[in-house]
Amino acid sequence: MSGGHRLTWREAASIVVVGLLGAVIGLALGNAVGSVTNLGPLDVTTRLTTGVGSTFDVGVAAVRLDTPGPVGLSITANDVRFSGPADLADTLTSFGDVEAVAGSLRRATLAHLGGYVEVGAATGLLLGLLTHRPFLGRPATGRWRVVHAAGAWLALGALATSVIGPSVNLARRSWTPVSGLSVEGQVVPNVLVAGNLLDEAVRVLEVNENFYEQVRLRTASAMAEIAEDDAQRGLSAFVFESDLHCNLGMTRVISEVAVQSQAGFVLSGGDITMSGTQLEALCTDVYVSRLDGTPLVLVLGNHDSVQTGADLEASSAGVLRGEPLQIEGLTLFGDSDPYRSQIGSPTTLRGDETAAEFTDRIAETACDTEPDVLVVHDPAHAASAIEDECTPLVLSGHRHREEGPRIEGDTVTYTVDNSGGTGENTPSYGPLATNSTVALFYYDADTGAVRGYRTVEFGRGGSVEVADYRQLDPDPDRDKVNRGE
Repeated sequence: MSGGHRLTWREAASIVVVGLLGAVIGLALGNAVGSVTNLGPLDVTTRLTTGVGSTFDVGVAAVRLDTPGPVGLSITANDVRFSGPADLADTLTSFGDVEAVAGSLRRATLAHLGGYVEVGAATGLLLGLLTHRPFLGRPATGRWRVVHAAGAWLALGALATSVIGPSVNLARRSWTPVSGLSVEGQVVPNVLVAGNLLDEAVRVLEVNENFYEQVRLRTASAMAEIAEDDAQRGLSAFVFESDLHCNLGMTRVISEVAVQSQAGFVLSGGDITMSGTQLEALCTDVYVSRLDGTPLVLVLGNHDSVQTGADLEASSAGVLRGEPLQIEGLTLFGDSDPYRSQIGSPTTLRGDETAAEFTDRIAETACDTEPDVLVVHDPAHAASAIEDECTPLVLSGHRHREEGPRIEGDTVTYTVDNSGGTGENTPSYGPLATNSTVALFYYDADTGAVRGYRTVEFGRGGSVEVADYRQLDPDPDRDKVNRGE
C-alpha cells in the first residue's frame, strides 16, 4: 500500500462489512423491482416474501400455499382483466405440477436477485476501499462508524420496504382455507384463498363438472346402442381426436368412447395444449389418467411444445417423431408439426426445417415405410404423401372443421373437427363453446386394413350423436381398399 501502510484485519473486516451491506441493499432493490417472466399466457412478477408461504395473486383473487421454510415466493399477475368468474376458473385450473412450476420460478427469481446482489456487493466493497486511509487520508475512527451505521440503516430500510412490508400486507388479507378440492380427478393441495370472485369461480367449477359428467353418461348410453352392431363386424377399433386444447372435461368423454368401443388405443392429431407451457402439465396428466390404461399415441401440434412431448412420454404415451410405430396390429407414422404457436406470440418454425422440407420428408419416409396410417397435425403437410399414394389412410386435424373422408387415388384422407369444442386460440375451460367431435376407425388387425369409420359428435348443449358406420371406400370391387380386399 502507499506510504508502506499495511491493511489491518480490522480495516479489512470493515471493508467486507460494507460490501455485505451493499449486497443486502442490492438484494432488497432487486426484490423491490421484481423478476418479470411469462407464466403460460400471463406476464407475472415474482418476489421473495417471508412468513406467508407462496402466493399467486391475480388481483380479484389470490391463492396461498404453505411452503417449508421462512422464505416464500409471491407471484403477481400483471395487468390481468377477467370478464367473469369463468375466466378466473380457467386461470386457476391451468396449473399442473405446482412444485415444479414454483421451483422454476424460484430459480429464475434467485438468478435475477443474484445479479443485484453482485452489483451491490461490488459497490459496497468499492465504497469500503474508498473510505480506507490511502485514498482519503487517515480517517477518524468515527468515519467507519458513520459508514457502517448508514449502510446498516439503509439495508434494513430497503429490506423492510421490499420484503417485510409486502409480506405483512399479504398476511393481512382475508384468507379462507379450502381443502379436499379436486379438478378433473386431480387433488389440489390444501390452500388458502382470498378475493371476491372465488365463491363464484368455485360455482363455475361445479357447473363444469356436472356438464361433462352428464355428457359422459349420455355417451355411455349412446355407445351401448351400437355395441352389438360393431361386434358383428369383428373389427378392431381406435379413437381419433385432435385439437383438444386442454379441455379437461372432454378427456373423460373421450375415455368413455374408448371404453365403450373397446378401442385398442387413442390416436391424437395434436394440439393437446394451448401453449405447451409447464403449467399445462395438468392437461396431459389428466388426459393420460382418464384413459386409465388405454394407450395414447400422438403427433405434437403447433400449440404443443417439447415440454408437452416430454410430459406425455413420461406418462407412457407414444409420441410419433418421424419413425414408424406398431400398435395393436397397425403401423402408424407421423411427426411433430413444423410450426410452433403460443398464445400472445407469433407462430414460428419449430426448428430449422421449413414446412416444405417437412412435407417432402414425410412423403419420402412414408413411401419407404408404407405405414397403415399416416397422421399429421395439419393436412397440408401430407400433400406430397397423398399425391404419391404412400399410405392408404391419412388423418389430420388443425382446421377445426371436418373434411372428408376423400378418396384420392389409393389414399383416403380425413380431417376431424376439433375435439375440444372451442374456437381457435381461445381457452377451452367450461362447457363446450362449439360442437366437439371424435372419430372411431375400424380395421382388420391381421391385415392392417382400415375398413370404415363413424363419428361421435357432442353438442354445445350436452347432446351426444353417434353417426352411422361408413365404409371408407364405397366401391367394394376395387383392387385395393386400404390394403384390404
